[in-house]
Amino acid sequence: MDQPNIILVSKDKVKQVKSAILLAFSSDPFIRWLFPNPNDYVEKFSIWIDEFISIGMPAEGVYADEGVSGSAIWLPPGINLDGGVLGSTFTAIPTDRVETALKLFDIFGTFHPREDHWYLSFLGVDPLNHGRGLGSNILKKNLERIDKEGVVAYLESSNPKNISLYERHGFEIMGKVQEGDSPPIHPMIRQPQ
Repeated sequence: MDQPNIILVSKDKVKQVKSAILLAFSSDPFIRWLFPNPNDYVEKFSIWIDEFISIGMPAEGVYADEGVSGSAIWLPPGINLDGGVLGSTFTAIPTDRVETALKLFDIFGTFHPREDHWYLSFLGVDPLNHGRGLGSNILKKNLERIDKEGVVAYLESSNPKNISLYERHGFEIMGKVQEGDSPPIHPMIRQPQ
């Protein structure tokens, strides 16, 4: 099988990245627990994607295959998310889940490494292209850079099906986060290799 050409995303491909991530996460257990209504999912999760892209792009942290069937959005060391932007989307979370969701995000914060690290906020592939190694190739592209920089990589796997992919690339599970009726999320860390 030919290896896909993985590119650093340019501004003209941002809309395609957003579409690929929206498709990829449309059945993600945690994201859809947060946004079970389809309209809210598309509208509010799009705000999240826009925010993460706006942080990742200047740091050269957004990668995709040339056809943008899949993409990864990485946040560089030293970046803090704007809680106001993401918080504005919480109105779409079912009211009986808001408190649990806030608690989960607080817990995620305790797992984030204190040392410099790259944070993989999203890695997703259009479901029509699953099983072709595309996600693995996209993941590998920035991990090569991270290894050269000698810093750790961190993520929160919101889908248990993806844990083995991350483990194959050197990530280790740090724990399991689950509150109330939320699906489990697994923070994972990878030392430079």
